[in-house]
Amino acid sequence: LLPDQPFSAREAEIAARPADELLPGEMLARLQKTARERPEEPEPQYYIGVLLRAQGRTDDALRAFQSALRRDSEYIPALIALADAVVARDGGMITEPAARLYDRAWRLDNSEIRAGILAAMPAYEAGDLDAAQAHWEKVFADLPADDPRRAMLNAMRAEADAARTE
Repeated sequence: LLPDQPFSAREAEIAARPADELLPGEMLARLQKTARERPEEPEPQYYIGVLLRAQGRTDDALRAFQSALRRDSEYIPALIALADAVVARDGGMITEPAARLYDRAWRLDNSEIRAGILAAMPAYEAGDLDAAQAHWEKVFADLPADDPRRAMLNAMRAEADAARTE
């Protein structure tokens, strides 16, 4: 147990220690302090969400990622993290809300290939293979021919083609 001390003194002590020596609760306190000091920046809220998600606190992480996006609606790490948290909350299913977040992240930065792929999963799962395939073609359009992620597209394409012929 730690001795009783004023919160400001405890915050100062936590701020002075190296991050790799902090316990999760102390890291959260440091991030919350940073968020108060930089209220317009999305990064502190994003990292609070990352920490909360790592602790299994998905609902709290969702709120932190949403808070980051209120500060910058185009902050790609928060878009993707929020989508991932929605998927976790929804039992691993990529629902339309998660797909919209992935799609927005990919449209803002088309190098976010994973987000682009996942954005088409609701269409794929619903059996709209043509829509999913068309989306995936856009995602992979700018990738070099030797990019290893093309194998992922080819596997999905083969699976979709096989499902069409059944």
